[in-house]
Amino acid sequence: MSVSTIKIETDLITLMDVLNQTGNPTVAIEILNGTYQAPEICTGDKLRLGHKDEPIKLTYASYDRFKDEVRYSRNNWGHDTMSRETWNKLELWSDHVRRAMAEAILNDVDDIADTEHGF
Repeated sequence: MSVSTIKIETDLITLMDVLNQTGNPTVAIEILNGTYQAPEICTGDKLRLGHKDEPIKLTYASYDRFKDEVRYSRNNWGHDTMSRETWNKLELWSDHVRRAMAEAILNDVDDIADTEHGF
C-alpha cells in the first residue's frame, strides 16, 4: 500500500493541542511520522483467578494503542480493560486447561493405585 505525504497547515500550538487530545501524544506523533510499531500482544485466551480462586477465562477483544490497554471479555460475558503489561503477564488459558487435565489424570491414576493396594 502506498502512502502519500500530506501537508498540515496549522501552527505548532494547535497541532500539539490536537495530539495531546489523543491521550498519548508520543504514539500520535509516531503514527503521523510513520515510525509507530505496534507492541507484541498475546491474543490467546488468558486465565485470571477470581473469588475463591475460581478460574476466569479472559478473551482478547482489542488493543487501544493510545491508552496501551487491552480490552477483553470475562468468560465471554461483559468487557473490561487492563494494561498491556498486565495482560501479557497473565497465564494462558490453554496452559491452565492442560495443567488441570494432567492433575485430574494423576489423581485418577493415584486412586486406581490406592484401590489396587487396598488403601
